[in-house]
Amino acid sequence: MEIGKPGPRKLIVDGRLVGWFEATGDSEVDKRLAIARLKELGHEAPVLPPWMRIRQQAMDFRDACGLLMNYSERERLPQMRPLYVPYLVNSALCIELYLKALSLRHGREQRGHDLHKLFLNLPPNAIEAINGRLEEAREEVGIPTVPDLTSTLQVIKDSFVDWRYLHEHEQLGTVPMQELRFLRALLHRACLN
Repeated sequence: MEIGKPGPRKLIVDGRLVGWFEATGDSEVDKRLAIARLKELGHEAPVLPPWMRIRQQAMDFRDACGLLMNYSERERLPQMRPLYVPYLVNSALCIELYLKALSLRHGREQRGHDLHKLFLNLPPNAIEAINGRLEEAREEVGIPTVPDLTSTLQVIKDSFVDWRYLHEHEQLGTVPMQELRFLRALLHRACLN
């Protein structure tokens, strides 16, 4: 069973095999066939509002951050470089997406990568949602005090762009890793239903 070749393909929903379909080898046709078969089997995906789709993407990047750090600290050979740069880029993108989801959820679409600007332009209800989760996030991350959000976001505001193009810089400043974890936890909680 090779991708891009005709033949039977599994249909998996939430990690569980729910059926099969016969692939043609054309990825666009196969996508339509798979979706149609899933509908037949009663597994039609609900249409989510845009802010929830953004939030889901943020959650995926949040999970990727955890996987990267766990692998880097527990399984990667000690003589290999740690995976801090991919971790940092994923963290910055995760935070960006959570900020955009939260903003859109409360009526304001935002664009761009500057985390500080995105935060400063959040609607008041989004700020309330964040402030209501500060202590929970602090406890989850296990830090003694809540970091100052504005100054932390000012420090990491361009991290997504800068660190993803690290090779274009002679050197970059340090990034507060604990604060990154805190922001991911905080914004995740603020975006929950």
